Amino acid sequence: MSSLQEEEEMGPVTPAMKRFLSAERYAVIGKVLSDRSRWDNKVLRWYQTHKYPVTPVRPDNPSSEAIEGLDILTNPLAIPSLPSTSVSIIIHPSKSLGILQNLFSNPSQAPYSVWFQPGADDESIWKWVKEKGLEDKVIGHGACLLRDGNGVLAAIQEDKSKL
Repeated sequence: MSSLQEEEEMGPVTPAMKRFLSAERYAVIGKVLSDRSRWDNKVLRWYQTHKYPVTPVRPDNPSSEAIEGLDILTNPLAIPSLPSTSVSIIIHPSKSLGILQNLFSNPSQAPYSVWFQPGADDESIWKWVKEKGLEDKVIGHGACLLRDGNGVLAAIQEDKSKL
């Protein structure tokens, strides 16, 4: 993480964040390169570190190259078990809206939840999210899995301990 992100405090844990990290599976949509300094690679490894099943998706650049030991998909709609999968999107906002619209084109096959990493969302995305009533399934506005994820997991554990 950059020093700027390390200095930023985690925002409030929202129900959408808890939902996101309660999925059975995860996917990362981005360039997903083997360069470990890239944010998409860091997010992919965050899931691996936490022992979550994760699928990398690179929609623009088909490649037979494996990333972090995982085969790469090129079509977000080919993500296995999409309705039980939370999806991290780390791609330019000009491409993010189309990906989001495709992911939610069939409500019965839509992803469990979506998290836009910082810089991957913009106002056109949030306008569409509000029009479709997906605010409880989509996270963004600067929320960062790498910064906020462990706090969200702790909040989920705390909720479970109260049961």
